[in-house]
Amino acid sequence: MSTETQSSYRFEGFTLDLDRGCLLRDGQEVKLRPKSFELLKYLVPRSGRLVGRAELMQAIWPDTFVSDESLAQCLVEVRRALEDNSQRLVKTVPRRGYIFAPKLDEGPAASPAGRRRRVALGVAALLLGGAGIAAVIWRVFPRAARPATVAVLPFRLLSHNGGDEATGLGMADAVITRLSNLRQTTVRPTSAVRRYLETGTDALAAGQQLQADWVVEGSLQRSGERLRVTVQLLSVRGGKPTWAETFDERFTDWFTVQDLISERVADALAVELTGEERKRLARRYTGDPETYQLYRRGRYHWNKRTGAGLRKALEHFQKTIDRDAQYAPGWAGLADSYSLLGSHEYGELPPKEAFPKATAAARRALEIDEALSEAHAALAFIQFSYEWDWAGAEREFRRALQLQPGYAVAQQWYSCYSMAMGRAEASLAASLRGVELEPVDLALHAQLTWHWFSARQYDQAIEASRRTLDLDPNSPVAHWHLGRAFEQKGEYQRAIGEFQIAYLLSGGNPTSKYAVARGAASGGNPVYLSSLGHAYAVAGNALEARKALRELEELAKLRYVSPYERAVILTGLGEKEEALAWLEEAYADRSGWLVYLGLEPRLEQLRPDPRFASLLRRVGLPAQ
Repeated sequence: MSTETQSSYRFEGFTLDLDRGCLLRDGQEVKLRPKSFELLKYLVPRSGRLVGRAELMQAIWPDTFVSDESLAQCLVEVRRALEDNSQRLVKTVPRRGYIFAPKLDEGPAASPAGRRRRVALGVAALLLGGAGIAAVIWRVFPRAARPATVAVLPFRLLSHNGGDEATGLGMADAVITRLSNLRQTTVRPTSAVRRYLETGTDALAAGQQLQADWVVEGSLQRSGERLRVTVQLLSVRGGKPTWAETFDERFTDWFTVQDLISERVADALAVELTGEERKRLARRYTGDPETYQLYRRGRYHWNKRTGAGLRKALEHFQKTIDRDAQYAPGWAGLADSYSLLGSHEYGELPPKEAFPKATAAARRALEIDEALSEAHAALAFIQFSYEWDWAGAEREFRRALQLQPGYAVAQQWYSCYSMAMGRAEASLAASLRGVELEPVDLALHAQLTWHWFSARQYDQAIEASRRTLDLDPNSPVAHWHLGRAFEQKGEYQRAIGEFQIAYLLSGGNPTSKYAVARGAASGGNPVYLSSLGHAYAVAGNALEARKALRELEELAKLRYVSPYERAVILTGLGEKEEALAWLEEAYADRSGWLVYLGLEPRLEQLRPDPRFASLLRRVGLPAQ
């Protein structure tokens, strides 16, 4: 065995080079932070052996006390570097440790001379002509630079007719949707770029804010039946355009323009498309522009993640499928809208009313197109939140992420599922991946906060909540998460203040601490109100807690209120029998909150009761 192979290990196309202290793939370095590299360096030589958590912690941090989350974050980074989303290479053995699974290659690792030969071949290929230049540059870039992160900004309007702003955002959204199907790109979603619709922010500055490598910006100009679209691709690091093109088409050829732009951007990024990816890039679910516009408006409102936004989204998705019943994304959008309207967080509809409609819509979408990631994610959320079909949910989440790894909503929901199953590492990985995909999206930042809270890491939850509030000081869910963390730390007055803000921002009457705005469609969010009541109860203010309980009853006259919310306040008041009775009502309602029973710190005093354990078993949750 050569000296080189003694100081390096090869597996699955990777080389762990101990002399250079780096991980290589195809001769190019994959960036890892020092502690993450040390973790991989410890695991690889012990391939096939179970390495206990304590052993690993001692090896990486021998004289330092760190939390388990430090280890979890290193594992997330290692798996990301190895493109090991399914944990095929670095396996977790629950409650025992980790196994590095691949067999190590016996042949000599690639030598520096071999790497130089490959680069020389790349340089020679450069001389063959301009058509291959971008592809060769792509290949000789460091592996860590892939996948490329792309932000497609709303297209600017050079003429101002009715609906033009929606047209500019719609064009960007169409390109985003197509590019999101490519595994070699990470594309910032429409929810992340919508903020640049009217700000006038410089494209390169927007790219930096969005942590993108590349920015696509364009303009639209319509003259009669002609549409001129000018597009350019800018390197955020270089600060210069690398490609630009103008398209002149008939206005009715809307989809043709979208296809051309998407293909040209992929070519400019030198993305090597598989046959299946080319099909997805050119896939048109409808030939009717109006159907497509209705769907995009529905997603626009759905991404607001508010009760009013979800109701508006439901209306648009229904119009979408009324116009074209074979439009699979419209059915997936309908499923998502019903699911969230019946979910624990929004809960505007009784679960037994909302989720059967969501199920029917998700399955209809899959009948039309089995390869639609959004439909698999929608079905997974239903099976997790309502049907309590844990194996089915796992299967559908994995299918959704296999089809579209960059689908941030699926990452968010998979984090929730993983945490409910007691898999904190997988939850953290999905939460971090969601924030990485959508660095300015409130829902994804709130999801990371939720993870830290559920893991009972309250200081991290407070820090994450404040980062969310930096993005939007008026986010009710961020104030709610902050209040929950304060409450668990015993800082009751601060918690009460945050819950009051959250409730008022959600639509509660600002002239009263609790009173519902009688003219509102649904009043304030009962989740925030019950949290306020519970905080008062544990702070020793039973009078205010009972006022909140009565207000929940008034709120229930305007909208659906889960029995779970009453159980929360009653538990805080120490009324155990009534709390358990309301939890049974929540079980009969199939309340989405029950999937988190194993994590809920506010119900801790009920946990020793056999009836609580029975409830956990019936829902099918592991004891945590």
